[in-house]
Amino acid sequence: MTRKKSVFSACLLLLCRFAAAQAPDSAVRGLERLDFREVIRSATEKVFPAVVFIKCVRETHEAGKRTSQGVSGSGVIVSPDGEVLTNWHVVDKATEVRCLLLDGQALYATVVGTDKDTDLALLRLSRPSDAAALPLAPLGDSDALREGDFVMAMGAPWGLSRSVSIGIISCTRRFLPDRGEYSLWLQTDAAISPGNSGGPLVNTAGEVVGVNTLGVTGGGDMGFAIPSAVVRQIAEHIRRCGQVRWSWTGLQLQPLRDFNRNIYFDATEGVMIAGTDPDGPAASAGVQPLDRLLKINGRAVTAMTEEDLPAIRRELGFLPKDTPATLELVRGSETLTLALTPREKGKVEGDELD
Repeated sequence: MTRKKSVFSACLLLLCRFAAAQAPDSAVRGLERLDFREVIRSATEKVFPAVVFIKCVRETHEAGKRTSQGVSGSGVIVSPDGEVLTNWHVVDKATEVRCLLLDGQALYATVVGTDKDTDLALLRLSRPSDAAALPLAPLGDSDALREGDFVMAMGAPWGLSRSVSIGIISCTRRFLPDRGEYSLWLQTDAAISPGNSGGPLVNTAGEVVGVNTLGVTGGGDMGFAIPSAVVRQIAEHIRRCGQVRWSWTGLQLQPLRDFNRNIYFDATEGVMIAGTDPDGPAASAGVQPLDRLLKINGRAVTAMTEEDLPAIRRELGFLPKDTPATLELVRGSETLTLALTPREKGKVEGDELD
């Protein structure tokens, strides 16, 4: 056993003993029977069969010439008809997708749809109509997570078929400025290595609470997963449309307490308008910088800190296109109501040709 594992086991033992010492007699009897290894094993057995190893053939156009390369990642089966959740960057530009299941089945998969903005993709396994039922992993509630909760990162790191690593939730609402316009991140110290991308982050109840996406190994283990609350919402849009057709409003938002810029506004409700995109829907509607947005279609919004911004951007991004939305704002001492008509957001990147 490594020193890290020995220290980890010792900490778990001390934690259980401390809890038993503080608990009433009836609870002590339950804690004395608690074997953390059994908790982890039970959760693993619920989800591990639904974890898939994904191999793709990707088409690229380097130096103007069409080339193919192999890439690999992870995914998890989430529906009886063989839907697999994974990352956009795992299947981006894939011309062939193959999935390896725990029981040794090798199945081709089609890409139902993707969303680069949230780095999510939905696949469907190709299989006969009379095939045996597939193992499924239930989606849990990421909003119920707290810092210190134990989680497991499952997937296929470094091109290996599958593995599981354990850690805790380090932060439930991590804001990464350049990697999350529409979503916060779950930060964990469970090892997320190259190849773990798209695999499930699992709680001790055996539920998928996130999709592993980013890993940082320099200066300590840090991994980041997309919360299941966001995954569930994005997956539903992909099922309906094959993609997430985000709406563009041209609004640039700023929290009321902007620590990084050392700017603090004298308000406790709403979100500040830092600016508007030229010729965008917000500018056309008459929205101005330093307006304070209070409501979107009658629903109150507030961003005290930058962690509150992605949820508001997501709400704006889901507004119906070409349909006026009502914004209630404060400008100076005046309250205004403006009609903003969102347009469809342009493509994130252009087409590549020989």
